[in-house]
Amino acid sequence: MAKDKEKKEKKEKKEKKEEEAAPAAEAAAPPPAAEEEEDKPSVVRDEPKKKIGNVFALFNQSQIQEFKEAFAMIDNDRDGIIGSDDLAAIYNSIGREPDPKVIKEMLAECPEKLNFTHFLTLFGEKLHGTDSESTLRDAFIMFDEEKKGKLGEEYVKDLLMNVGDQFSKDEIKTCWKEAPIEGGQLDYLKFVQIIKRGKDDE
Repeated sequence: MAKDKEKKEKKEKKEKKEEEAAPAAEAAAPPPAAEEEEDKPSVVRDEPKKKIGNVFALFNQSQIQEFKEAFAMIDNDRDGIIGSDDLAAIYNSIGREPDPKVIKEMLAECPEKLNFTHFLTLFGEKLHGTDSESTLRDAFIMFDEEKKGKLGEEYVKDLLMNVGDQFSKDEIKTCWKEAPIEGGQLDYLKFVQIIKRGKDDE
């Protein structure tokens, strides 16, 4: 009996110690929510930066060749990099005085050295930053009451020169070089494709 009583007392003491130790352990451990909050910012900081896709995939071979020719014309010293001297030479070749401030702003559009890949990337951002094909097509459709997919050449010229952001005569002339016009009618469905994808993808 004495042994049983002794065992019982030991068991009670052990249970009491465990009960006392439990609150202390809980107090020492940081709350789960606090852990999550502390960990969260480090996860955001460790996020990798988005990688830039292959810019060459944005253009067809014909377009890339045209960009190469344009780049070669601007790269006056043929070092594979367009710099302030190259841009100044272009200004001089067309009889204009190069403005250092304007040239600096132009070069600032590219954070790194302006080689051909970065040159192509700049144009990719500009061209693919335009409205989608469906948006451009819908804009033309608004003026096509008979929904034929074609608009009168003179009518479109009048709209471009007198409505919204008005085109100059020179801008119209440049624009019309690529425009699919037959019998005085502009095929605006093809025109939209040319604007977005180039002439080879008609």
